[in-house]
Amino acid sequence: MLRSRHGAILALLAVTQLIGVLDFSIVNVALPSIQGQFGLAPGELQWVISAYALTLGGGLLLGGRIADLYDRKPVFMSGLAIFSAASLAGGLAPTAWLVFAARALQGLGGAILMPAALALVTSEFAEGGERNRALGVFGTVASVGFTAGVILGGLLTSLAGWRWVFFVNVPIGLVALGAAWRLLETRRREGPRPPLDVAGAILATAAMLALVSGLSQVAPRPGALLRAAALVAAAGILGAGFAAVERSAPAPLVPLGVFRLRALTGANLVAALTIAVASALAFTLTLVVQRDMGFPPDITGLAFLPAGAGGFLGGSLAGRSVHRLGVVRVAVGALAVLTAGAALVLALGLHSIVWLAAGYGVVGVGIVGTMVATTIAATSGVERERQGLAAGLLSTSQQVGGALGAALASIAVAAGGPRSYGTALVAATALAGAAAVVAAASLRGTTATRQAAAGGRSQVA
Repeated sequence: MLRSRHGAILALLAVTQLIGVLDFSIVNVALPSIQGQFGLAPGELQWVISAYALTLGGGLLLGGRIADLYDRKPVFMSGLAIFSAASLAGGLAPTAWLVFAARALQGLGGAILMPAALALVTSEFAEGGERNRALGVFGTVASVGFTAGVILGGLLTSLAGWRWVFFVNVPIGLVALGAAWRLLETRRREGPRPPLDVAGAILATAAMLALVSGLSQVAPRPGALLRAAALVAAAGILGAGFAAVERSAPAPLVPLGVFRLRALTGANLVAALTIAVASALAFTLTLVVQRDMGFPPDITGLAFLPAGAGGFLGGSLAGRSVHRLGVVRVAVGALAVLTAGAALVLALGLHSIVWLAAGYGVVGVGIVGTMVATTIAATSGVERERQGLAAGLLSTSQQVGGALGAALASIAVAAGGPRSYGTALVAATALAGAAAVVAAASLRGTTATRQAAAGGRSQVA
């Protein structure tokens, strides 16, 4: 009975992971239709993506801390309800600005939902083989969600209109809310609850907003790079203020001692680089297929289908292999596969949709395998009361990486044509190689790596 309940909980949490990843890719495919509906200029259209990225990236650390301080069941359900309601509002929006507002609200819901979901996985399943397999499923579903979003986005946009890329989240969210109410247990925190670090939350949110906003505005236009640099510099100043506050706060939002965990810090850096590669590839290859090769959105979705199959394979293998091979070997091996896939696309995929799809399939194996390994490394050895923090840090790193990858790719492809696409793919391949080096250096021999391999456990206060 307990095993079947755990299976049902994992299915529920995986579905919520599916919603978040599905939303990212499904909306990207619908961008040209949204632009045509409202007559948006390119600078306005980017707010469909940026409004979501800003509130999501800005709120993840706070969302993770809330998941630690309060019962995770109502926190998880609140995030899911906000995300679902915002999806409905986005589908019904009569103006572009209301679409932007709905996307911002979706990001807020995601900032609450994502760390709570990951914290529930890591607290419901015992550290070691059981958790590794669960995180393998979690990562695999993310890959399926990304690919399904591209395919479903193309089909919905072509057959029913762009509004359905928002409406599709609503029934899934309602079913998930009902399941959460029945399956998740209420677990109140024992003892006094530490106060919320309001000053730290404000500074962290402001710093992340400035950073993601700055990266989102990187473009080879007059004044754009200057604005982006100013925002990134402001993020650095706010980040320094945040660190100063955290050193003296009685109950800090992010205890700075957590960064002494070599595996957690390394895993976050590797995750950021990996998602930067994924974001740059998704951005570039969507343009290659639609703008350069001239295929419609539905064919674009089918071209990305091998990436989902590859991700399914990569997540399954990583989740089952970590306890035998260790985190570092799985992470470095997956990153080597990712680098090879990106190189294959660069060498043969720019002029052939068949080779592009094949290379992207190899990329999918590497991306999801790496994300499973880094999630295990980032959450191993962290006590249950800080799993929300670990999840929030990891999700934040992924958001920063996604914004960085899109920014680099947008600069590279601004001139248009195969040569600029090749430049973007060279940058993505180099980032994948750099991530492999970081993984080998930061994860090797760490406590988290040894415990993930042995199925042991230690706690970090």
